[in-house]
Amino acid sequence: MSNIDIIYIRTADKLELQGVHYIPKEKDVCVLMTHGTNENFVENKWANVVGRKLSKNGIGFVYGHNRGYSHINDIATDELEEDGGYERERIGTTYERFADCVYDVEGWLNKVRELNYKKIFLLGYSLGCNKNIYYLHRHKQKDIAGIILISPPDMVGLAKIPEYQPNYQDLLEEAKKNMKLGEPRKLLSTLVWDWKILSSQTFLDLFEEGGPADNLPVLKNPERFVELSSINVPILTTMGEYDNIAIKTLQEDMELIESKAISCPSFTKRFIMGSNHFYERQEESLADSILDWVKEQLKMKPEDFSR
Repeated sequence: MSNIDIIYIRTADKLELQGVHYIPKEKDVCVLMTHGTNENFVENKWANVVGRKLSKNGIGFVYGHNRGYSHINDIATDELEEDGGYERERIGTTYERFADCVYDVEGWLNKVRELNYKKIFLLGYSLGCNKNIYYLHRHKQKDIAGIILISPPDMVGLAKIPEYQPNYQDLLEEAKKNMKLGEPRKLLSTLVWDWKILSSQTFLDLFEEGGPADNLPVLKNPERFVELSSINVPILTTMGEYDNIAIKTLQEDMELIESKAISCPSFTKRFIMGSNHFYERQEESLADSILDWVKEQLKMKPEDFSR
């Protein structure tokens, strides 16, 4: 059994977030995970499998909740209520502002350093990939040894393509109207992808072209992916064979992303056969791919980690 601990951080904007730490025998290397939309640790089976496998092989793993966990949540702040408890801020996937991810990523990086890890691999899953790219483009960190992109999505493309979101233009106009009326938290009148409830401001953050989450623009395919092109550490990217985030084909999308990662010293692609977007029934295969890649990177010379 892995040694597991529940840990907490307080972000720079005073939100308390919880996470899970899989503790290896000796602390040196850690994989830090940024999860995707409306996720939480309890429901992510593959993250548990990855954490157990890594920690058994001498590598720490931290699954840190960000403010976008679950559909809607109530996160404790540091302000006190009259009853002695903490005031809470309602966020979750429905209300989160994408750019605020910098507070969450930074908070968890600081926590991992506090736990005495010296080398960090930053793992993003789904929207977490976009968040990590957004963060690293703005905040260079010398102890980041590599990044892992698990099912990296083109968020705008996944809304603009009619088969994914047939009423995209209507939702875009509705969200913009609500913003002009001073109602940024007003919920949109219809669901995104037939299941996601979003506020107007969150929809624009995630799905408006040129918005903060639009940093893997596979559909638009500009000459440069500006934020991705600034990543100068090794990259591992995985897709499930039956992943439901294809813009062209999964193979073509992965090759395009690789071609735009012009500053990274190495780019590794892995297809997890028999797997969907949630890596169900293929958790071990995903964990093996991550473990093998991390071990390969650790053969590098120490000076390579401060690129």
